[in-house]
Amino acid sequence: MIHDEGYWTNRYLKNQTQWDAGGITTPLKEYIDQLNNKQLKILIPGCGNAYEAAYLYENGFASVFLIDLSNLPLNAFTEEYPAFPKDQLIHGDFFDLEKSFDLIIEQTFFCALHPTERPDYARKMNELLTSTGKLVGVFLEYDVYTDHQP
Repeated sequence: MIHDEGYWTNRYLKNQTQWDAGGITTPLKEYIDQLNNKQLKILIPGCGNAYEAAYLYENGFASVFLIDLSNLPLNAFTEEYPAFPKDQLIHGDFFDLEKSFDLIIEQTFFCALHPTERPDYARKMNELLTSTGKLVGVFLEYDVYTDHQP
């Protein structure tokens, strides 16, 4: 992963977000729709435009945390949802996060990782999840380094 805020902010500013689905994806929407426990502590790493967070928030999930290296998408989310708790918006590196979550939702963060970082991703996910926690998501192998799928 390119661990540089300027790089990711620049991609957003130049609209170079080819991985962006433009809204919540159907598999994640359907997964969220079957959740009954609105108290789950949920993380969305590399949240980007945070469509999943918006959907969760609009549907009464109160403990949703977003993390992104770039402040730009976090600020945009705050403008759209000014009542969303500011302490649940984390400007930082996923690999530095030290919390635990019941659910982690993956949507395009994986594709921001260099293939050599994927074992670290798996270890960090395991570390962040509670003993009964789940990682769910849509995993893409889009290559942000060359802007094409392998």
